[in-house]
Amino acid sequence: MLWKLQPIQIQPEVIFSIGPLPVTNALLGTWISIIALLLIFFFGTRRRNLIPSGMQNVVEWIVEYLLNLTEGVSGKVKARKFFPLVATFFIFILFCNLLDVFPGVDTIGTVNLEALKLAHLSPPTTFLLLGEYSNKLTPWIRPGTSDLNLTLAMALVSVIVTQIFGFYTLGAKEHLSKYFNFKALFTHGVQGPIEFFVGLIEIVTELSRILSFSFRLFGNIFAGSAVLALFALLLPFLGEVIFIPLELFVAFVQALIFALLTLVFLEIATSSHEHAQDETEKEALQQYERAEEEKEAVTSS
Repeated sequence: MLWKLQPIQIQPEVIFSIGPLPVTNALLGTWISIIALLLIFFFGTRRRNLIPSGMQNVVEWIVEYLLNLTEGVSGKVKARKFFPLVATFFIFILFCNLLDVFPGVDTIGTVNLEALKLAHLSPPTTFLLLGEYSNKLTPWIRPGTSDLNLTLAMALVSVIVTQIFGFYTLGAKEHLSKYFNFKALFTHGVQGPIEFFVGLIEIVTELSRILSFSFRLFGNIFAGSAVLALFALLLPFLGEVIFIPLELFVAFVQALIFALLTLVFLEIATSSHEHAQDETEKEALQQYERAEEEKEAVTSS
């Protein structure tokens, strides 16, 4: 066999250390994504021409698209506050995801000497690892979002910042009343205990977002890397032509989902339940008055 499938493992591999800091291939991939982002935005904002062109045009289009998306969900006032976090999530996650389709990622690295010893193989004499040597490799680069540590950290940032915005916008008393609705126990009669229990469920919901955010992104990108590796073995060249466009689509969709869900939860956290209830009651009253007016008009005619 010309080459074998590289072992698929969830845990990133350490490739070198900087003092006491072990640097994994996923961490190196994250640094590469950050450097690429800095270079693109540096060259895109270096010359701020009135009529944009080239990289400036691309950067302005991305910013305008994300700003319009944020304003469409939260309005112009809140969008200015939410935009930095939402846009950063989308762009950073997208670049980390796209790293997986570049040549050399997961395929260029150093020989795993421990794997050679276990297989009773001598060190290779060439830099091309073929046959029995092809799956004895420690890749240098791995997409950052295929590491659960990174996706979990971003999920924590999303949930914590959402709560901070809720406290800042509504105040501590009103924001905490969403989770500890003691007022409902004494003012809403029989429904009071139910509403209080629903508030406690909201706490569980907030915590579950950490898991759903992190595992959704990690699972899709890690699975995409595994699929690309598998079909590169089963259908060389042809498998890549088929699945790389699909991986590009998944990379965009997963970045958009993470950013959009963060935006929706920010909007929910900064919206008052009492205000929403008053608006609903006001709208219902207006509909009732219009129905009564139409009824009187039909009766009088």
